[in-house]
Amino acid sequence: MGHLTVSVDKHTEQSLRALAKEKYAGKKGAISKVVMDAVERMAEENHRQRAVESLKAMMEKGFPMGKILVKHRSELYDRK
Repeated sequence: MGHLTVSVDKHTEQSLRALAKEKYAGKKGAISKVVMDAVERMAEENHRQRAVESLKAMMEKGFPMGKILVKHRSELYDRK
């Protein structure tokens, strides 16, 4: 496991400590777990967003559906 030194403002630090205390009851490593949860959530959201953008691009490009061989609806059904 790697070690990082991060500087945050006082308000962010207080919020981080409050979240760690609330979620992990102040256990050892609680702040690290909160940070890891946040990073994993952001990475997942980023991955999801890229997938959505990729699917939108595919939809805008369109899909080859082949030639339309039917000229009129009545050709599909026995009714006329």
